[in-house]
Amino acid sequence: MPFDTTGNFSRLHNWEDDRINDVDISSDRHDEEDDNFAEGLTACVCKDGRSTMSGNLNMGGYRISNLANATASADAVNKNQLEQHIAGLQTSIIDLINQSLNNNVCVGDIKASTRSANHDNWLLCDGQAISRATYADLFAIIGTNFGEGNGVTTFNVPDYRGKFLRGLGANSAEDIYTTQAEGLPNITATGTIGTIGIHAQPTISGAFVNLRNGSVGSDEPNTTGWLYDLDASKSNAIYGSSSHVTPINQAVNYFIKAKNTTTTIL
Repeated sequence: MPFDTTGNFSRLHNWEDDRINDVDISSDRHDEEDDNFAEGLTACVCKDGRSTMSGNLNMGGYRISNLANATASADAVNKNQLEQHIAGLQTSIIDLINQSLNNNVCVGDIKASTRSANHDNWLLCDGQAISRATYADLFAIIGTNFGEGNGVTTFNVPDYRGKFLRGLGANSAEDIYTTQAEGLPNITATGTIGTIGIHAQPTISGAFVNLRNGSVGSDEPNTTGWLYDLDASKSNAIYGSSSHVTPINQAVNYFIKAKNTTTTIL
């Protein structure tokens, strides 16, 4: 029983041709039965694709098995293709996340933070010894310049506790590995010293203060002259306010980026 030109089953076949050509048929008429049969087959899906579906296919809880890989945009996708596609999307998403995380900061970067401990591959700059293998990228950058660790498998991160970080160059230390010691410019002052009655009252400048007369010299205690006091704070109040050089400050913790951050999606 063949298809007609529209893709439907037709009941035309040899005995129909015989009937049309007035050939005697010895069997009973099958016109209605053939019509019903053709109509029933027309409602079926032909496996070679000659007949297209005209409605939804209810699988009744069963699955379509052994489905080939889709090649056209309207093809059904099998489980293997779907899993490969999802895996590819996951890889792309992870790559984008990692690029975003690592493009903002690089291994060897320093940040200030109110956090107090190592986190997310940021290590506290307290001189701690870390693995040369685990933090190979950082080791390639700073080596043992901040300390050789145990000399074999570890090395040290910078120790920035109690220090201010300063831009390299000008009159700073020669490199980023050297701690520059504290220092202040020299304090200078001038004055004329003489014995009262011989010299007129001298002039003073700079850090000399409290010009007055009194006994001078240990050999001649009764000799009077001009006495001076030296007080740098009179020149600038910054002097004497601390036992070392201390600009106004607030303490933070410094961290160094020791390793690129990676993200995984389960």
